[in-house]
Amino acid sequence: MCVSTCKECPWVVRNNHNNNIVEFSKRMDKPHNCHMVNGGKDLWNATESTKCNGRIQYEKTRYKL
Repeated sequence: MCVSTCKECPWVVRNNHNNNIVEFSKRMDKPHNCHMVNGGKDLWNATESTKCNGRIQYEKTRYKL
């Protein structure tokens, strides 16, 4: 089952701020929390239940063998 991204997902809505989040996440191979959880606070201490759906989809395509 593929989970859709939220309307504010930085992996979908592209602007300078969101591009920085996405590029940092890729470069450091670090997941981040969904922006809709806790109002975007504590962005980089992600758990499986709060991980951004855009990042989850990226991981599925990146790590696919």
